[in-house]
Amino acid sequence: MLEVDLKDTDPIVERSITESCAAFGSVTSVKVHREPSPFALIEMSQREQTYEVAAQYGGSAFGTSALIHLAQKGTGG
Repeated sequence: MLEVDLKDTDPIVERSITESCAAFGSVTSVKVHREPSPFALIEMSQREQTYEVAAQYGGSAFGTSALIHLAQKGTGG
């Protein structure tokens, strides 16, 4: 799960996710979905990078895309 500020607009959340995932390689695209529960589809340029992102954030990898669940930053503390 990746913590982001879900109160922000989609483009801002997508930019934040891109910055977080850039540590693992080149991010090709990020698309935020808020229903039925918040998640992001993150496409990396290489399959190995996708697996790293999925492993880091507890998501699932499909080719060069990772599905990562999103949580509101700063909750539970």
